Amino acid sequence: MTDCTLCQYVGSFVRYYAYAWLIGIAVWFLLILATKVGSDGNKFKYYAKYGMIYFATQAFATLLTPISLLRPRNPINARIIATTVAHASTLLPITWELRNARILKETKGAVVMANHQSSMDILGMMVLWGTMRDVISIAKKEMLFIIPFGPAVWLAGVTFINRKNRSSAMKTLDGCKQKMIKKGYKMYLYPEGTRYPERGMLPFKKGGFHTAIQAGVPIVPVVFSHMYFIDAKKYIFKPGHVLINVLEPIPTAGVTKDNLDDLIKRTRDAMLSEYEKLSAEMDANLVDPKWLRTERSRFSIDDGKKSG
Repeated sequence: MTDCTLCQYVGSFVRYYAYAWLIGIAVWFLLILATKVGSDGNKFKYYAKYGMIYFATQAFATLLTPISLLRPRNPINARIIATTVAHASTLLPITWELRNARILKETKGAVVMANHQSSMDILGMMVLWGTMRDVISIAKKEMLFIIPFGPAVWLAGVTFINRKNRSSAMKTLDGCKQKMIKKGYKMYLYPEGTRYPERGMLPFKKGGFHTAIQAGVPIVPVVFSHMYFIDAKKYIFKPGHVLINVLEPIPTAGVTKDNLDDLIKRTRDAMLSEYEKLSAEMDANLVDPKWLRTERSRFSIDDGKKSG
């Protein structure tokens, strides 16, 4: 009998794919065990928790590549991966409370801007992904060459941008603008440009605002409360709860470059004010024994009331 070459290739692929899943699951359980070792302030425990987030992101993006191959570059691929990774917060454990979710659900074509506190924001974006639905996620081009993670997330629909080449970057952003205008996608950005673990917010960069004005789409501010349960200086990463509020969209129709600074100030002032309110609410919760004893679901959603 003649051997079926195609059958052999398929068989080898299935076998190695199964091995990859077994290795991934083994590493995952080792990381979970590592998060149980030692007391708060233990470096090993601290980095193991972050390791869970990074490993879940890279492993699931890679292991779910066959799904992405069925429909390359489709935003549904990234949504499936994000939803899978988001469940990692159950094991940390971190719980999330989203308010005014209807704004993220109903707004079509927008630049979503969120405050940026730590690498935990990666998980925060994953938690929101299912509510936002079609999302343009942007990563620096260098990540494309991290094998096999880079090609896997490219297939999943992540957009890579070459920040060192202005003309290339502008061409990439033009493509993103068209997706927002014609397909109603949402672009998710951190206007601070870098992480700020202290309470408050850094000044906002202009890039995302330029994009919103040029595309003529609204800005949707999303504010995360202060992540009190993480202290990088003391290597503390405790269980915690995060409040997230979606603010009313800020229109850009009729806004020009001359009004750019005013648009940035309006957005930052609104986000900073809400951040202070949410963080004050969380401070009050943390001294309330009843609140501390309350059992919470991994992710609770409040759609909020429609105005008018």
